[in-house]
Amino acid sequence: MKILIAASEAAPIIKLGGLGDVVGSLPKALEKLGVNVAVVIPYFPTAVVAGLKVYKSLDLLVPFNGESHKVGVYATKLPHSFVDVFLLKNDDFFSTVGKTASLGIRSEVEVFSFFARAVVELIKTKFNTYDLVHCNDWHTGLIAQLLQDELGLERPATVMTIHNFSYQGIGDARTINEVGLDPSVHQMVAWDIADGDVNMLMQGIASADFVTTVSPTYAKELLASTDEGKIFDVLCARKDRFIGILNGIDYDAFPRPLDIMTYQVAKESAKQSLLTKLNMTKDDAPIFSMISRLDPNQKGLDILIDAIPEIVSRRGRFILLGSGNVEWEEKFKALSVKYSSTNISINTVFDPELAKQIYTASDFFVIPSKFEPCGLTQMISMWYGAVPVAHSVGGLRDTIAHGKTGFLFDDYSAGALVRALDRCFAIYKSQVHSDMIEACLKVNFSFDKSALAYKALYEKAIQLRQDAFVAED
Repeated sequence: MKILIAASEAAPIIKLGGLGDVVGSLPKALEKLGVNVAVVIPYFPTAVVAGLKVYKSLDLLVPFNGESHKVGVYATKLPHSFVDVFLLKNDDFFSTVGKTASLGIRSEVEVFSFFARAVVELIKTKFNTYDLVHCNDWHTGLIAQLLQDELGLERPATVMTIHNFSYQGIGDARTINEVGLDPSVHQMVAWDIADGDVNMLMQGIASADFVTTVSPTYAKELLASTDEGKIFDVLCARKDRFIGILNGIDYDAFPRPLDIMTYQVAKESAKQSLLTKLNMTKDDAPIFSMISRLDPNQKGLDILIDAIPEIVSRRGRFILLGSGNVEWEEKFKALSVKYSSTNISINTVFDPELAKQIYTASDFFVIPSKFEPCGLTQMISMWYGAVPVAHSVGGLRDTIAHGKTGFLFDDYSAGALVRALDRCFAIYKSQVHSDMIEACLKVNFSFDKSALAYKALYEKAIQLRQDAFVAED
């Protein structure tokens, strides 16, 4: 079984968001199962290749918007594995993005339409030897449609994974002509662009053999959504080919200085060190933390900012690490000034080492997301013995056992969050708290489980594709 995973990022070579963590981890877990897997991503200028052996494999000539563009194919290995990574280099298209997570603005839609065309040309150049192409998020939404156009009955099977339904890659309809698709022979494409826009994610959902998302509950939430729009109609029409597979984490990326025998001493030591580093009051108060990008549409910032004063009033400490929306960065900084930086530490930076210190030192970890497709921070916090407190949605609901490995709240409100936080104060340093920490430390969310589910899905998709080939031949 030969698999090609296409995405906009793969950590640690390119990491813009959670997608990069998944694409950097899943192939290694698949490799352990004997799957022949490779990854293809754009060669952005921000790619971190120091210490890697990178060599130029070949040049592609990629047709786009009536012209032929040269794309260099560079090859390396995913660190700590034998997984091939193909980096596609073209300065005209890939030099202006890749610094932040791609949200689907019009210029990016053109860039990733070109990327989709380049991936298809790569597959053709490699003599169409892949059994399946696994596409990820809107950036790869046109690949399945292009493969059908270019290779017909002989195309590989395809899987499309939705990592965050909010980002759909909506761009000008002319993109369809630029990439070489003819709306007159594609009913779904014609229907999509009738309003003047193309929805890249919707095209991927409509044309892939199977569609997945990153947790079972998020899949149910999407199908049960009362929102209206073409993309919901398409997703519901494909519900028999739509499943949720829970993401995992690569524990090798998160070495921890504690285990079930040493966590009490290790966490107390880490707490005092962190309080000193952040110039916070050193006492026995519980530490609540949150590590997240500051996205007011998703991450629950509006209810969190009302709950933080309640933490302080109960003699708790709160630490935030994350950047994003500048307006919300300033709101949290103002809160720290009002209630003293000795009680509230706001760190609007990207600092992986500080993140690990915070995870290790924290007693409780707050995740008030309005929605959360899967979430990784709750898995990481449990790994470090910080009990999560989270809104009961998406992957948070699938990974946190209420009352055993964390606390969940149902209503999206500051009041509901505060009531969950009160449960934390009630158990702090009790036997119940110790039992919850130990339960967290024992939980296993490695990508090995996710890889088994994906391997089974790949086999199913490939078999259905082979059956269709025989039937149509």
